[in-house]
Amino acid sequence: MQQFSCETLADLAVPGPATGRLVILALSGATDAATGPVLAAAFAAHGSAQLVVDVSGLHRLDPACAEVLHLCAAAAAAHGRPLRLVACSPAAAALLARTRAGRAPPELYRSVADALAAALAVAATVPGPAAAVPYLRTDAVELRHAVRAQALTGRVQGMLMERYGLRDADTADALLDAVARRHGIRPVHLASAFVRQTPPRPGHVWFPGRPRPAEPAVGFAGPPGHRPPSLSVFLDALRDAVCAITHADMADVQLIDDSDHTLRLESHRGLPADFVRFFAVVDDVCSACGQAARKGERVVVDDVATAPEYDEPSRAAMLAAHSRSLQCTPIPGPGDRPQGMFSTLHTRPGHAYTEAEFGALDKAAREAGAWLDWYRATTLTDALEDLHRTAQLG
Repeated sequence: MQQFSCETLADLAVPGPATGRLVILALSGATDAATGPVLAAAFAAHGSAQLVVDVSGLHRLDPACAEVLHLCAAAAAAHGRPLRLVACSPAAAALLARTRAGRAPPELYRSVADALAAALAVAATVPGPAAAVPYLRTDAVELRHAVRAQALTGRVQGMLMERYGLRDADTADALLDAVARRHGIRPVHLASAFVRQTPPRPGHVWFPGRPRPAEPAVGFAGPPGHRPPSLSVFLDALRDAVCAITHADMADVQLIDDSDHTLRLESHRGLPADFVRFFAVVDDVCSACGQAARKGERVVVDDVATAPEYDEPSRAAMLAAHSRSLQCTPIPGPGDRPQGMFSTLHTRPGHAYTEAEFGALDKAAREAGAWLDWYRATTLTDALEDLHRTAQLG
């Protein structure tokens, strides 16, 4: 049975009653009578912070640890900050119900996102450090990604250990990181591709005889064979190209995360740090880029100050960056669904785009989409083959 562990996933600044911190913990393994003091010490180490505890990794909840959860929940409730438990198993929930003894119980949530939504709803009604409030939505989405990435990485570590006989999770993690770094991709993207593929035959290459598609032509990035060496450099080239097309000093490029369809800011130019932080992850339609992603078509905003595409926090972030008009063009992906977005922003309202500019933007979007399809197909497959080959060598 896996040894019990309590890991801190995040420590966020969140306005709220009696505390300005929200800490996310993840429990895993099995608990017993000796685990209670360990868990109590882990909770106490975070002082007055609001706690969200992901228990999806627990194999069994011992009565002693259930008592610790009850004591923590009662103490937190006395200060107006509930203890929030995520993904509690039916057996653990039943144990908590039996041992409640009239005390304030922990609040149970299906997912970390649901628990964070509850915490943010409370934070939004509390007077105090308002400067942090605009970023809570972004922080929540980032944290959701972090929790998902941790679960995915843990699953892949187990698969690597079982498939290739690696000695421990640290060895599997180091292998995943090293291969991802060699190919210029994020470990979580490699992990996601790994779990989706049919396992290779032992002792054979993973993708025998696979065709290698020709690199597509991209006008703004030079002739084939002289392509930028990494995804980030390619996206910077796309950003600069659309700035040149629209005579803009401000622009950004976002890619869509397939796991939850959020837009992640990957490249930007001329935008202040507060803007970059606010729009680091967009997971709703309260912005022009979110609307464009949902519709799968370009959105043009004549005046941010009055545009219905924005909610008030998003509008304030745009105006603070001196952005008054803009266009957002989707980057087409497989099945004609957007796989990303580029936006150009202007300081004056009513910026007029010409038909020639729109035509050039559409061409840049098509070329970028084709290149991204090619890059992912070749780079991810190369990385998987490398991972398979390296793991077999031990």
